[in-house]
Amino acid sequence: MPRFARLFEAADDVLDAYREAMRRRDPEAALQLWLDEDSVSCVLPGGQRVSGLAALRDAVNRLLSERVIWIEAISTVSHSSLGVFIFEAIEALRFDENATEANLFVHTTYVLLQNHEGWRIAHVHCSEASSVEAELSSMQALH
Repeated sequence: MPRFARLFEAADDVLDAYREAMRRRDPEAALQLWLDEDSVSCVLPGGQRVSGLAALRDAVNRLLSERVIWIEAISTVSHSSLGVFIFEAIEALRFDENATEANLFVHTTYVLLQNHEGWRIAHVHCSEASSVEAELSSMQALH
């Protein structure tokens, strides 16, 4: 399947596009933002590890067939060097477009690499965070 380059000037733009694709329940748009390599991996909040493009495609399709996933970053820290961007966040996840409260809080680390297509996601690691951690993180972000 041919992939068309969509160059992002900043790695943050890829994450914004990824969150938007998840909100729209568009697995193809979400998967286009990942590296086209079998070395990609993802750890879901429950601890399940997904490795490789085929398994990632199955997992994203399954997740988005079940529900919308609205991801809102509450606090963020990023680190970058030549060709690598690491983005750490506490995120609120909502599984209903009309929900006002988060269904789940997660610590998420995104690892993006830059190649000829621009910035692409190589790895995502999520683990559950408590609402207290999320609230503290959000208060720290305000200061």
